[in-house]
Amino acid sequence: MRSLVEPNPRARAGEAGAKKPAGRQKEGWPRLPRGPYNQMHGRGRETERTSPERTIRMLTATHFYSYASCPRWAYLDMHGDRGLRHAPSEFLQKLLSDGRHHERAVLEQLGAERVGFDGKDVEGAVARTAAAMAAGVPRIAGAVLAAGGDGRVERLGVADLLERVPGRSRLGGHHYEVVEIKTARRVKPPYRMQLAFYSDLLAGVQGVAPQHAHLIMGDDRRESFPLAGVRGRFEAQLARLREIHAGHEPPVYVSSTCTTCPWRGVCVPQAEAEGHVSLVYGLQREAVSRLDGRGVRTCTDLARLDPACLDEWTGCGPSWARRLVGQARSLMQDGVVWRDDPRLPRGGVELFFDIEGDPDTDALYLFGVLARDGHGERYVPFLAERPEEEARAFLACLEFFESYPQAPIYHYHHYERTSLRRLVERYGVEAARVERLAARLRDLSADVLASCYLPIRSYSLKAVARYLGFEWTQHNSSAVQSVVWFSSWLRTGDRGCLERAVEYNSDDCRATRVLKDWLASGPHGVPEEETAESSTPAAV
Repeated sequence: MRSLVEPNPRARAGEAGAKKPAGRQKEGWPRLPRGPYNQMHGRGRETERTSPERTIRMLTATHFYSYASCPRWAYLDMHGDRGLRHAPSEFLQKLLSDGRHHERAVLEQLGAERVGFDGKDVEGAVARTAAAMAAGVPRIAGAVLAAGGDGRVERLGVADLLERVPGRSRLGGHHYEVVEIKTARRVKPPYRMQLAFYSDLLAGVQGVAPQHAHLIMGDDRRESFPLAGVRGRFEAQLARLREIHAGHEPPVYVSSTCTTCPWRGVCVPQAEAEGHVSLVYGLQREAVSRLDGRGVRTCTDLARLDPACLDEWTGCGPSWARRLVGQARSLMQDGVVWRDDPRLPRGGVELFFDIEGDPDTDALYLFGVLARDGHGERYVPFLAERPEEEARAFLACLEFFESYPQAPIYHYHHYERTSLRRLVERYGVEAARVERLAARLRDLSADVLASCYLPIRSYSLKAVARYLGFEWTQHNSSAVQSVVWFSSWLRTGDRGCLERAVEYNSDDCRATRVLKDWLASGPHGVPEEETAESSTPAAV
């Protein structure tokens, strides 16, 4: 078999210490790497440079999006100091730009009549919308709908499109239904809530509730649904948002959503300073609420708890209760707690696999493989420089895997496995090839969770590999930033953007290799049984 080594393989920054986890600060509760998270109150370079503003804002459809992610996000959007809010990421700016472009194209094709709205003259825009509806304009774009009391606008919606349908209303022999235009390929739950919100406002204008709402997706497919099916959920969310709008402040809860939240510089430092129990990976919001009622509010409280009590109080199940308490003890001890040997194979050819793709379009543009044998390693990117080249890149990657039929294929989390399943169906790969490939895939995220507890609050590849000493070449690299780079390449032809996406994928493959080597070289830290002392419920 040929050697996999490349001449003069470049050294990787951070790998020298990869087998020995980097030290962590002892004071306080789990400290995060330097960056936006621990730039207290969002005073880092990503923060919007705006003057402090604490004006209570109108309730809008956007709040249903933020509420679905985190109720506290919605609260801060309404009541927070705008000077503490982080500016939109490049990825979010890309999504917004793509959305505006798609919306313009769809509305132009439909020949909709637009209501002008500058974001300030609400009364005038509402009046123009009502006039267009009364005149029976077939399609009204940018329709401005509002409701309130005591001369104030409390709820405001700007719908992408209103479509005229037959049926009696105070407008005459017609009324309207709401259409939203999205770049996504799949309908997400917040879309339905947004449409229900607009439809509720629309009912107040035309005197009759619309029966249906509609979505035009990124592939121009139209999805419609009856509003009666979401009315109960919408009314419940609206009631909770009204409470938040009135000043009810939801408690802090740290989750994976925090990485994309513009208020991350507010909540995460607060949770870290308190040692908040939600810093324990895997602890759900409802469980946090139940534990709070029992006086378990910090990581230390949870670390001292008997797992049987945790199961009884939250209903999470015995094995998951043990997992949560073990994770809290790892944080408390600021070190690795070893559970079991993952029994990873050693020697021979090993393949480390990572895929890059656009989650909104389902397009996969890079299949990266780091191949290693006893002589060295080499990184092989199978790149689709244009979306139409996806099949070629995938099939070339598949052939590469088949050229090493005995080699295990390591990846991190389920994205690679689920993506491959979609691709084999999309391109008609024969079943036998698929089964042989699937049998060789090994998800190291499952091995990490089964083998140890790490003193970190996220088990993403970045969090795990950085704890082990690995660093990515570019400080702002991420899966979504890779999408931005690839989109920039498609738009501008700047090959530097494409090269950055490939470099990021190469780093991901090498981070996976670092993790595999660390797991295989265990045990690390202290055995789980040495942390098993727990307090009685009365001591919590």
